Amino acid sequence: MKCKTVFLITMLFAAGSLLSAQGLRVEPGACIKIESGTTLDITAGNLILESDDTGDASLIDLGVVEYNNGGKANVQRYLTNGKWHLVSSPITNALSGMFTGDYLQIHSEVTNLYTDVNSLTYQLLPMKGYSLWSVGTGSTTEVFAGITNTGNQSFDFTQSDLPNDDDEGWNLVGNPYPSVLNWDAVTIPGQLSGAIWLFDPTVGANGDYKYYISGSGKANTTSQYIPSGQGFFVRATSGAGTLALDNSDRTHGGQLFYKATESNQMLVLKATGNNITTQTSIRFLDEATANVDRLFDVNKIISNSTDVPNVYTKCEGEKMAINTLPTVSGNETIPVYFEAGMDGNYSFTATELGSFPPEVPVYLEDVERNYFQDLRTNPEYAFDYSSTEAKAFKVHFKDVTGIEEPSATVKIAANCYLSNKVLHVNFLYNQANTGNATISVYTITGQKMLQFQSSQTNNEIPFDGSQAIYIVNITTNEANFSTKVINQ
Repeated sequence: MKCKTVFLITMLFAAGSLLSAQGLRVEPGACIKIESGTTLDITAGNLILESDDTGDASLIDLGVVEYNNGGKANVQRYLTNGKWHLVSSPITNALSGMFTGDYLQIHSEVTNLYTDVNSLTYQLLPMKGYSLWSVGTGSTTEVFAGITNTGNQSFDFTQSDLPNDDDEGWNLVGNPYPSVLNWDAVTIPGQLSGAIWLFDPTVGANGDYKYYISGSGKANTTSQYIPSGQGFFVRATSGAGTLALDNSDRTHGGQLFYKATESNQMLVLKATGNNITTQTSIRFLDEATANVDRLFDVNKIISNSTDVPNVYTKCEGEKMAINTLPTVSGNETIPVYFEAGMDGNYSFTATELGSFPPEVPVYLEDVERNYFQDLRTNPEYAFDYSSTEAKAFKVHFKDVTGIEEPSATVKIAANCYLSNKVLHVNFLYNQANTGNATISVYTITGQKMLQFQSSQTNNEIPFDGSQAIYIVNITTNEANFSTKVINQ
């Protein structure tokens, strides 16, 4: 990150602490800093802070910026065409008319809905976020022209009582400064969740939300650094209040993804489909509770993109992207849910398993199939999904022998093996066969290769597979059995 310090420029080009300029252009990725005791005088020209697909220029004024004789700032905001963006004004007195030809919307916390702005003179308030659709045929750069915001800024957030708890308390705010806002430097009011949600329009057909909360490391999907001109969501959790910012919350640059040194015990479960990957996280922290903790947990916002896979847990009936619990003990089984707007084949990949002591087992259960997979042995699991309802899974932080099974009087014992392209399944019950059995064969990543109905004790089923290992599952109305077979 390049950074120009105006104090040094004045020493070179001006006597004293005043720098006058009729125009000053700052390239994307560069920053200009006015040191305390220094004045930058923009006279009859423009301070241009550029933006493109590589990044944004930024301004931090510890000293003073004066705009005289028509001088102003042009703060650019790079946008991709044909997508919704969340934006915020980095200047004072911005009007909706600057987006003539585009679609501008305001979000209401009271209804959790958007409405169009039809007036050209609607004032865009600092620290308030707006939704913007660019109708251009290609990527475009919008320009906020005026006096840059600085100093103390505030937003009064609310929490309304809506029928769906997941819809309550969402406030669309924005970074009011012409520089990066460091969320970790912000004082979080007691009525507000510690998380932020940023919308990424490039994910899937209609975008998806990324989130950050301090101390969660790789459970986060974005960083604490909020770009200039960026709108984002915060969530009120216990009533109305005021979110206040000041100049100490600003920074230059930042990094794209947050890299943490915190030592968290966590499981990150990544869901992949349609060339898109999202995630949910289960983590354990002594300071957390089993309830929704405003400084430790992050709610899940379901994407409006039908091609985006959504995976989440639940806490107090709310969908969670990060679910933080006090200890593994007493929380050995965590329900997990998956949903998407498209039928197809999806997969899970478990990461951060090394954060748990080696003696803690971690299993994934496919509830519908009654199938268990040791994630330490095989962290990847593939499955078919039909977009009618959420698909249920469970993560078990205990051995499968300790998992409570449905009561059944019928048990299955079976001898299964593959030889010369024939699957041999020979099974016995502890009492007479009471009905047909369904014999299914899966790859070790969960892809179904074969399904066969049988009422016979001994079965020889033609099977031509290229994998070295398969999972054979035998299910009746009263019992279930799974085993690995080696392809000989």
